[in-house]
Amino acid sequence: MIPATAVSPPHLLQIVPSLAGGSLARTTLDAAHAVIAAGGSATVASAGGLLVPELLRLRGKHLDLPNGRHPLWARLSLPARLAARLRGANVTVVQGRTPATVWVARAVARRLGVKSIATLHRPFVGASATDRFVERRQARADALIAVSDHVARDALAQMPSTADRLETIEPGINLDRFNPAAIRVDRVIRLAADLRIPDGRFVLLCATREGRDRLTLIEAIKRLGRDDVFCLLLGSSGAPTAFEKELERAILDAELQGRVQLGPYVEDMPAAYMLADVLVATGGLQQGFSRALIEAQAMGRPVVAADGSGAAEAVRPGITGWLATQGDADSLARAIDSALSLTAERRGELALAAQQHIRGRYALAPGNARLLALYERLSDK
Repeated sequence: MIPATAVSPPHLLQIVPSLAGGSLARTTLDAAHAVIAAGGSATVASAGGLLVPELLRLRGKHLDLPNGRHPLWARLSLPARLAARLRGANVTVVQGRTPATVWVARAVARRLGVKSIATLHRPFVGASATDRFVERRQARADALIAVSDHVARDALAQMPSTADRLETIEPGINLDRFNPAAIRVDRVIRLAADLRIPDGRFVLLCATREGRDRLTLIEAIKRLGRDDVFCLLLGSSGAPTAFEKELERAILDAELQGRVQLGPYVEDMPAAYMLADVLVATGGLQQGFSRALIEAQAMGRPVVAADGSGAAEAVRPGITGWLATQGDADSLARAIDSALSLTAERRGELALAAQQHIRGRYALAPGNARLLALYERLSDK
């Protein structure tokens, strides 16, 4: 019998806009960790950010990219420079995680003589001709990963030719990190003080940084008409953006000062979920996946999301959370009120069901195994 040829562990290069935190950065680190744990190597090219030290602790490598470049400029200027820096590094597969970085990743892969992967984190949303052009260039990747069935359906509608190269691989989470039993009380108390959480209120947490339906959430809280609710919109990263200023105006117009508040980006999200009575995922139909929604359920928290979105696929309606009609403030208010009105016994039942649901479907290991199989398959070609 001829022995099977051993497959060398891959050297994965991922290209992302930044490692400043959030779902995209965390998913990038999870993939790097999986490859390194399997005996391979991982490099991330990005504009840097808070999670770079964590990547280095994993024994991954980081390449600095210029920040804020136009997609066309990046496509013309970056591939040759990246490929030159990676000569001799034995990169075996290149993965881009946004439409613009997928465009760059494919050009880098061609220069290195390896395969490229496009990761589709959300449906096609390009408003300009340039954005739509860049999105459709993802069809040229050697393999495409959709993070939810919602995203996969949209991708097939936009790029039918990718059917034989597209698969859905839902991101998983580290269940050791998102475990209520592992969270010390002092962490929660300290974070509550830092975020200025008022005593005696039900806490609604919205951890999605984007999505104009945050405005719908503000209107829903107004229509909820409850003085015992405090809503914290996390994700601000310093100087207010134009949209954050719009949110502040909406809060003032709705006379919800002291009941709705914008908060900063929080790294200790396990402690943040312990503060929350309900997690509301915004992003609407443009949302391909909500990591916060998964993490909150792992922590035993009730969740609310928009029906028909990628996030909704992770909710068991009436069992682990509620689905509201997209863009409907009344529907969202009713869903939030249902979550807040749970008895202690029902809340305990929901927490157990949510944790079992996430352990069964969103544990990190199965998704990582599928990623590794794809990396190895492409590296071997």
